[in-house]
Amino acid sequence: MKKNALTILRNNIFEHILFLVLGVMAIYFFEERLLADSGYYIFKVINYESFWVEHNRFILIFSQFIPLIGVKLGFDLKTVLCLYSIGHILFFYAIFLVSRYYYKNLEAGILLLLLQTLGIMSGFFVPMFELYYGAGLLVLFATILYYSKRKSDWIILSILSFFILTGHPYATIIMLFIIVLHSVEYKIKYIKYYLLFIALIIGITIFKKFTASEYEQGKTNAFINNLLDANYDFTYLKLLTNFLIKYYKELLLIELATIAFFVFSKNWLKLLLIILAFVGTLAVINISFYGFEQSRYQEQVYFSLSFIVAYPFVIYLVKNKNQSLKILFSGLAFFIIFIRIIGIWIDGYNFTQRVSEIKSNIEQLTISPNSKFVIEKESLTYKPNWSYPIESMLLSSYGTNKRTITICTDEDYNYNDNKSNILPSQYIFRRWEIFNVETLNNNYFKLDSLDYLLLK
Repeated sequence: MKKNALTILRNNIFEHILFLVLGVMAIYFFEERLLADSGYYIFKVINYESFWVEHNRFILIFSQFIPLIGVKLGFDLKTVLCLYSIGHILFFYAIFLVSRYYYKNLEAGILLLLLQTLGIMSGFFVPMFELYYGAGLLVLFATILYYSKRKSDWIILSILSFFILTGHPYATIIMLFIIVLHSVEYKIKYIKYYLLFIALIIGITIFKKFTASEYEQGKTNAFINNLLDANYDFTYLKLLTNFLIKYYKELLLIELATIAFFVFSKNWLKLLLIILAFVGTLAVINISFYGFEQSRYQEQVYFSLSFIVAYPFVIYLVKNKNQSLKILFSGLAFFIIFIRIIGIWIDGYNFTQRVSEIKSNIEQLTISPNSKFVIEKESLTYKPNWSYPIESMLLSSYGTNKRTITICTDEDYNYNDNKSNILPSQYIFRRWEIFNVETLNNNYFKLDSLDYLLLK
């Protein structure tokens, strides 16, 4: 029995199956996965037929590569959107294949699957997030660091570091955590590598400081303001504990298993590092995101904690010389991944209903000669989000009539006096962005030059 279980683990059968399941879910929910930033970036890619990178976060190109090929080949919009959705899964699967079959890291798949499920629910439906992609590259980074036998791989590590460190500020914390744990194993043997990575971190940090966008400056200022003014008293800590238990129970289970493992093995240094990393990352998160509202954005802010917890669990507990413990911890990991996938599937119902409402509104408007509409926010059952106009354009443009329709809410229409300023030849992309209709890619999107029509 034990031998059969170890054979399955060595062959990574479960990983291939679970990646297939995620791929099927990505296709099934491709419309639902156009919410917020996800819809925003794919619209830009399709409309301009090129990569779309903002805030110098070059890692974005990895999420855009596959759908951009589809655009260049002239695929229809629905096919491009399906490619976009499954591309997010294929990115992680490709890293798994390289890590497993080229670098012989047998546990990489479990880590990658945990990162796509642990602490993620609504985040599955907004897959375009820089740190998700940074986490995937960090797994490859760690794999090369531990498993590569070629000195020339420092070039690959440097390239990976560039994309990781320019991708998201929290990626720096995770990279330092990987380097510290690696140095505990190998002491100063790889000191040249460590110095190289530290130099890259410092250099890119300076680069980001002087090239920071208004958005990034705003985030930095908000972080400083929370650090100085927010109240982190006993009541806050109690609420934080309850929040973690309610929404991150699997993450806490993995963290407690890791702590217990090092307590019993009396490895006090690793135990200390793991606890400090958890507490430190949690502190940074709560300075960045003050409060306990469970949302897609909150999940993204907390995502770095998922890596900090999952990474040592996999490299120390799942990768275990004791065969019984290896089976035990691997089984725990697969059980959690399975439970989280079921949770994501169930949560998808709300997103499906939300998309159905958008499509229903679109269907009713196809008989109108107009293609630009305003709907009352209060009349909608499901939260529209700022991306509502973008989603309506994407969902309508490949429908039965293949006619582009954009619907904004009255909140969008009245924002900053858009109602008075917008011209018939323009459309509301986001409430704070108004573009000319002529800038649309006519191969995929067509809007009229009439005024917005208010829906009663």
